[in-house]
Amino acid sequence: MELLAPAGSFPAFEAALEAGADAVYVGAPGFNARALSRDFTLAEIDSMIVQARGTGRRLYVAMNSLMKEDELPAALELLSCLEAMRPDALIVQDIGLLHLIKHYFPSLPLHASTLLSVHNSVAAAELTKLGCSRVVLAREMTLEEIAAVHRQTSAELEVFVHGAMCFSYSGLCMFSSLHGGKSSLRGHCVQPCRRRYSWSGGGKDGYLFSMNDLCGLDLLPALRQAGVRCLKIEGRLKTAHYVACVTAAYSLAIACLDKPADICCDSITWAHQLLDEAMGRRRSSGYLLSASPGEAVSPDQSGSSGQLLGQIISWEQEGGPSGKSKISLNLILKEPLNEGDRLRLHDEASGERISFTLRGLLVQGKPQKAAQAGQKVRISLITDTAVPFGRTFQGNLFRVDVGGRITAERNGRRRSKELAGKEVLPDKKKVERLLRTLAWNSSGLRQAQPAVRQAQPAAPAVKSKRQPQRGAAPEPVWWVQLASPSELRERLPVQAQRIVLPLNREGLRQMEKQPKELRRFQQQIIWRLPPVLHEAELVWIQEQLRRLCAAGWPRYALGHCSQHGLFQPLPKGIELYGHYTFNLLNSAALSAAAALPGFCGGLLSLESDSANLAAALSHCRQRSGREQKLSLGLYVYGRPPLFVSRLESKHFRIGGEFVSPKQERFTLERQDGLTVAKAAQPFSLLHRRQDLAALGLDFLFMDLSAGVKKEAHFVSALLGQSGGRRGSKPPEVLTGNFTRKLL
Repeated sequence: MELLAPAGSFPAFEAALEAGADAVYVGAPGFNARALSRDFTLAEIDSMIVQARGTGRRLYVAMNSLMKEDELPAALELLSCLEAMRPDALIVQDIGLLHLIKHYFPSLPLHASTLLSVHNSVAAAELTKLGCSRVVLAREMTLEEIAAVHRQTSAELEVFVHGAMCFSYSGLCMFSSLHGGKSSLRGHCVQPCRRRYSWSGGGKDGYLFSMNDLCGLDLLPALRQAGVRCLKIEGRLKTAHYVACVTAAYSLAIACLDKPADICCDSITWAHQLLDEAMGRRRSSGYLLSASPGEAVSPDQSGSSGQLLGQIISWEQEGGPSGKSKISLNLILKEPLNEGDRLRLHDEASGERISFTLRGLLVQGKPQKAAQAGQKVRISLITDTAVPFGRTFQGNLFRVDVGGRITAERNGRRRSKELAGKEVLPDKKKVERLLRTLAWNSSGLRQAQPAVRQAQPAAPAVKSKRQPQRGAAPEPVWWVQLASPSELRERLPVQAQRIVLPLNREGLRQMEKQPKELRRFQQQIIWRLPPVLHEAELVWIQEQLRRLCAAGWPRYALGHCSQHGLFQPLPKGIELYGHYTFNLLNSAALSAAAALPGFCGGLLSLESDSANLAAALSHCRQRSGREQKLSLGLYVYGRPPLFVSRLESKHFRIGGEFVSPKQERFTLERQDGLTVAKAAQPFSLLHRRQDLAALGLDFLFMDLSAGVKKEAHFVSALLGQSGGRRGSKPPEVLTGNFTRKLL
């Protein structure tokens, strides 16, 4: 098995090679899913490719961010440079980027990023067909599920074996984006799962969703038996010290795989000691041994990475130079401490953190450069602003890097400049040719102009009793999502051209009970597949799809780009659409989707801002072929999941409300076997519906799956319908990124 290590700095790259990595992955500048303080230059990446190849190793480049429309021309230039540099593979999330590489840069090998959330054999097989030579599986898979994917596909499998775990499925987390405009799919996650939350109405608060680190060190034989080709270490934001320790630990363990257990005992013990020295979080086996591991979250601990040095006994704050604050901390050390160590002070009560480098310490009132475990010490730090610690301050001090390594980082940055090769430039003639082919000009996108189209209803709308007001602008075409077929009897707040129903056991049971009633809506209903289909569910879902297609149900919404593989061969007359989890953020992704047989349209990304939406629609409408015929819409009302997690833990209060330190309110639910977090207030762009229709959208999507009756008063107030008191304040809603710039 290949051992793949991360590098977010040149010292980390060299540390990985020295510690025994077979391959290293780094981020493509400007297009990777980690917002590093400084991206590598192309010259540095080129030198790393040469250096790795010279020692028989490999270098992969993670170009795994979702791309906005105005970033596509720059992405083509970068691909042109990478084509000349010849990395061993590109790790990709955006299906639009995958489409561009496959058609215009076919010499670049492709790996499907874990952000594509591949969690079953159909998904792995489909992405292999789309051009990926390797698939990085979702971290939520068990060993048995990994083995099933290996048995049923030819996909080369890569799994994360060590490092940070997200609470939500990668690729399905909307929390950071919809609440702060910083997309986890674009490398800007603010880690809301690491915050401290409290339960409404009492109950123990804590770090409810902060996952412990994954550690598969003791499971390498089972991973090899499951067919895993590559073991991946997470951590492009980690220090060179961390990379060196973790890579060395796994290198030792791999070397022991074919040796007798008694010979390897000392090596495995040493490997675990190296992991302790890496200063990560508390470790667990993640989902590898269980679909709902009990030790995955420790709600009483912050989940802060680093080595715990001790709990703060007392502290004082006073004014410092130039209006800054000086904080003095007293504690008894659990571990040795040295001047130059990088430390993090964490307030367990508020979740606030301060990072600093230790410049000095006092032991028994005397200045020292070092202190030992068990000694009482006093250390001080200077901060730029007043410290947000209150009377409930419960401080823990962590070491996140060692002093010697800080110096090594500085030396490494200097060495990377010395070793960097000549500047790498794109093939301008090829890029210009591609820009013309793709209807861009050399300075970027054409100015986005609304491409207003009159949508042609293919079926009569489900009528509501509400009548449009005289003189009002025409209503847009609506698609409405309901929780189950039984809600077809309810009066809807809008006239629905399409009705979207979840394809689940309860919905199909209801259909069997009232087949004649549902047949009335057969040409309007779209059956929506969930974004997560575990391996054990595939046989059932494939059988239901065969039955529905044979019975004449023509329309289906895909929750994941790979679910197209469930319809092979595609039955005649079947129409496929993409849900917002399809992540269609740019026109290249729309071209990729349009190339799939039977694909007729769908929802654009829920994360898109208005400028990106206008540009992507404009560019798509300018293209000839199937892109022009796509029926495209946008999610404008509902309660979209912020977290989508496999974990079901004993400390969760399903149906309860939890509150953030900023007093934001959320609910926790179980839906189709998954744990889902939602905001207390709905997401709504209803006040912009006329503007959205004018942009060229064919339909607007209203999600009433929380219950038609429950949502009626919200929707009525937001649409300005009767039912709310005149002049009353509209309900508070989330608007996501539409009116701000998506980061």
